[in-house]
Amino acid sequence: MLDESGFPDCEIIASNSLDEYIIRDMLLQGARVDTFGVGERLITSASSPVFDGVYELSALERNGVIEPKIKLSENVTKINVPCFKKVYRLFDRDTGKAIADLVTIAQEEIDEREPYELFDPNYTWKRKKVENFVARSLLKLIFKKGKYVYNQPTLAQIKAYCSSQIDTLWNEVLRFENPHNYYVDLSQTLYDEKSRLIERLRKLK
Repeated sequence: MLDESGFPDCEIIASNSLDEYIIRDMLLQGARVDTFGVGERLITSASSPVFDGVYELSALERNGVIEPKIKLSENVTKINVPCFKKVYRLFDRDTGKAIADLVTIAQEEIDEREPYELFDPNYTWKRKKVENFVARSLLKLIFKKGKYVYNQPTLAQIKAYCSSQIDTLWNEVLRFENPHNYYVDLSQTLYDEKSRLIERLRKLK
């Protein structure tokens, strides 16, 4: 209607409780919207508005020696992962797509020249060997000995990085209905250390 009235350069902005599903449906229905203003659904998850979090002790340093710690629970999902850790994201070298995230102990290094076996830490028989991959460390040093040592990126850089990371995800992971899980696995070394601590505590009971 605006185009027909001689105002083709008039921008249309839509807002009010928008989320990705409403925006998708509006576009599928032919809405000629230039800008979507997303506010409340961006800062508050409508499906899970309260984030449950708890501090879990994973290791102690005593006289320069790291002692891994664990807390047991009847609920297996509440058993924390011990040790000082490192997080890698594995990418397929040919496609650039993310394969999975991998949590290791802090001292572990991933050898990209060798095949690496990933496995589900809850269903350990589910295993996959990956080759021709790139392992990128995700953790960044923010403070060192009380000093802020991080080079803070600009808002534009954060936006660009976020967009580039979304582009590394397969369409099957990004789809709205019945998406594939994106897996976060434990290294064999970290899994073995967790199992060792669980078994030690079990014997003490």
